[in-house]
Amino acid sequence: MAREDASMRHTMPGVIFGGVRSILADMSLPAMPPPGFDELSPAEKLDYVQALWERAALHPEAVPALEWHREILAERLAAHRAGQGSRRSWEEARRDLLSRLRAAQR
Repeated sequence: MAREDASMRHTMPGVIFGGVRSILADMSLPAMPPPGFDELSPAEKLDYVQALWERAALHPEAVPALEWHREILAERLAAHRAGQGSRRSWEEARRDLLSRLRAAQR
């Protein structure tokens, strides 16, 4: 999929957010970013975004699962039930993730 011009993201039907079709695709969106946002410090911007996320997360049941999410989950569950794929304990997965993180920080 071609990357949309940033100026088009919030004005066209079928809005794209980070490559994922928004469930709010055909709704009017507020000004992006909101007035005053650009004047905030980086820490204040992160606090603002975190507060928005927490507000949106108050009612996760109100956010419908996207069809492609359901398809991926069904595929992975079928592969698991068929004994395909790798299996690791949480400890192994955590150790691997921490190792990758440390390597990326070097």
